[in-house]
Amino acid sequence: MRGVTPARLWSFGLVAPPLVVALLFFLGPLIYLFYVSLHEASSTELYGARFTLANYAAVFSDPFYFLIIKRTLATASWILALSLLIGYPVAYVIARLPPAKRMLVMLLLLFPLMVSNVVRAYGWVAILGRRGVINTTLGDLGLVDAPLSLLYSTQAIVIGLLTILLPYMVISIANTLASMDTRYQEAAQSLGAGPVRTFVHVTLPLSAPGVTSGLLLVFLLTLSAYVTITLIGGPRTKLLVSLIYDNVVGFQWPQAAALAFVLLALALVVTALILAIMRPGRVQGSGR
Repeated sequence: MRGVTPARLWSFGLVAPPLVVALLFFLGPLIYLFYVSLHEASSTELYGARFTLANYAAVFSDPFYFLIIKRTLATASWILALSLLIGYPVAYVIARLPPAKRMLVMLLLLFPLMVSNVVRAYGWVAILGRRGVINTTLGDLGLVDAPLSLLYSTQAIVIGLLTILLPYMVISIANTLASMDTRYQEAAQSLGAGPVRTFVHVTLPLSAPGVTSGLLLVFLLTLSAYVTITLIGGPRTKLLVSLIYDNVVGFQWPQAAALAFVLLALALVVTALILAIMRPGRVQGSGR
């Protein structure tokens, strides 16, 4: 066959097995999950025999589901904003350190990631609970007459997830800033730009790939952080991922599958928005 060379056949032979595995074990379950979401619930089987769009209609017509989706996006937005505001200055300082000290600081940032999220979530329960560190201290000092309701709230979820996910943002931005060519900044300063103008017009745009990576990591991990959301948010502050789990436990598999695809759609839409706004490809030379 014309155009088919041994090198191309060899390349195809190397690519084909992992491609088949990916299609089989990733795309296959997604297709089956979507198939399940198009069925009615059953009390005796995984799903009923009748096809229906009622599961998706319930998500978009029930105010309760709308409230959960809105709370999920609002919580994720707060975590993204705070992690960027806190993480960028820290990453900027780390990037300006000598390589040996920078590596040491990076290792220190990685240490919390080695601790289980369950352990860290229970740590926040011990701090924010009614008999936790904060309430006990305020009570001993006579500043409050009754324990404050710090736990089982959206604010508690934001604080808990922020401490867990902040290292991802810092490390992503710091790596980009450390690899940045300083001649661009020197050129801007030699043309009369001050530190603020240099940062806004040179440093910040060139760090777009790192910021984008950090935003995507923090956002996608926030959507799937079931353990932390359940332990810190409690039954009164549910997000979409905890609602999916509740439907699975309640043997409402079709509804859980529909909610899972709604969560996937939200993740894809927000990911597309982040990529469209940050445009990291323009820094790498693939954008315009």
